[in-house]
Amino acid sequence: MPEWPDLHVLRGRLADAFVGKHVTAVRVHDPLVLRATRPLPEALKGRELRDVVHRGRFLTFVFDDNTRLVINPMLSGLFDIVPTETKIRATTAFALTFDGIGSSAPLKDARDLRYRDDTRMGKVYLVEPGASTADLPGFDRQGPEAGTLPWNADEFGRRAKATRRELRNMLMSGDFIAGIGNAYADEILWQAKLHPKRRVTTLDEGEMDRLYAALRETLARAVEIVEHDLPPELGTKIRTHMKIRGKVGDPCARCGTKIVRTRHGLDEMFVCPKCQPPPKGQLR
Repeated sequence: MPEWPDLHVLRGRLADAFVGKHVTAVRVHDPLVLRATRPLPEALKGRELRDVVHRGRFLTFVFDDNTRLVINPMLSGLFDIVPTETKIRATTAFALTFDGIGSSAPLKDARDLRYRDDTRMGKVYLVEPGASTADLPGFDRQGPEAGTLPWNADEFGRRAKATRRELRNMLMSGDFIAGIGNAYADEILWQAKLHPKRRVTTLDEGEMDRLYAALRETLARAVEIVEHDLPPELGTKIRTHMKIRGKVGDPCARCGTKIVRTRHGLDEMFVCPKCQPPPKGQLR
C-alpha cells in the first residue's frame, strides 16, 4: 500500500501539477471505489483545485467551493499523471482532466489525474462543502504524522508504552501515529533490531531509543529516495531501497542471515532471525 513516504511525495507532485487548474472533464470507469452522494462529474466539473493535503494514509483534494475528494488508496491504489489522450487502463476507477496553461489552452496541453486500483479495495470519498469528515472511516481518529512526528524520544517512549501493544501493531495503528503500513513497519523494526511481536512494555530505555531513531531515520531516508526515483508520470510504488520487505531468502544486509517471511495476523511480515530475536517462547 502507499505509505507515509509515498503519499508525502505524491502530495507535492500532484499539487505542483494541478493546483490552480480547472477540471474540464470527469470520467468514471469503475464506481465501486466511490463513496459519493452525487455524481462525481456534477460535483467536480468546472471546479478549480486549490490544494492537495496529505494526512496519514489519505490524500485530500480541495476545490474552490470547498468540495473535497478524500482518497484512501488502501492496498493497491495508484495515481497517474498522463496526457488526456492516453489509453485508459482496465483498472482505472476515474480520471479528472485538468486544463493546460490558461483556461483557453488547447486540448493537447490538458493532462489527466487518474486513480487506478487493481484490487478495488481503495476508497474515494466525496465530502460536500461544509460537511465534516467524521463519517470517513479512520480519518478523524488518526494520530500525528509518522514522518513529521512532534514528539521527542522521551515522549514517544511514554506514549508507546501506554499502548501496551506488540511493536508491529503499534506502528501500524493509525490512532497512535498515522501513515505506516506493512512495508515500513518491517523496515523500521529491522533497523531497530526488534522483533515485530515484542510487546512495547518489554523494551528497555536503549531499545526504545533505537525504535524512535529507526522510525525517524527510515522514513526520512525513504522520502529522499522516493522523491528521486518516482517518475514524472507517477503510477508506481518505489520499493527498491527496502532492506527486508519482500527479501525472503536473501541475506540480511547487516548480518548475512537469511531473511524469513512469516505471518502477523492476516499480514505477511519479514524478519531477520538473528538481528531480530523473537520474544521468549516464540519460534520466530
